[in-house]
Amino acid sequence: MSQAKQMATPVYLFWAKQMNLPNTTILLKEWLRLSEHESEAIAEKEWGMLNDLLDQKSRIKALLEDYSDDDFSEAHKLLVNELIMITKLNQTLLQSEMDIVNSRIQNEDRSLKTMRKVGRIYGSQNGNSYWHSYS
Repeated sequence: MSQAKQMATPVYLFWAKQMNLPNTTILLKEWLRLSEHESEAIAEKEWGMLNDLLDQKSRIKALLEDYSDDDFSEAHKLLVNELIMITKLNQTLLQSEMDIVNSRIQNEDRSLKTMRKVGRIYGSQNGNSYWHSYS
């Protein structure tokens, strides 16, 4: 994460506290901000950053679990709906990246198996290389 993005978090939280926003709103908006950065991390294949963002979101989730349903307003429900939408998009993006990696792994596994098979067939026969018989 760039220094500018890291600096934006404390500034936003300071601003949110100054605006007397409820803690639930601050936490949900921070979760939303992290989810947006999560999309960027996936697109840029920044897996370390993605892990950091997921850890931060996990901590926010734990904090939100301390609140009762009465602490959440209709505006919060809109934020949650937006979070769900972004989360589904991020899941789709991540699954697409995972599919690409899995495909590469399968291709490399097939290539390795083919190379082993070729090695067994043309490798050594009676201690001498098969190819030496053509010299």
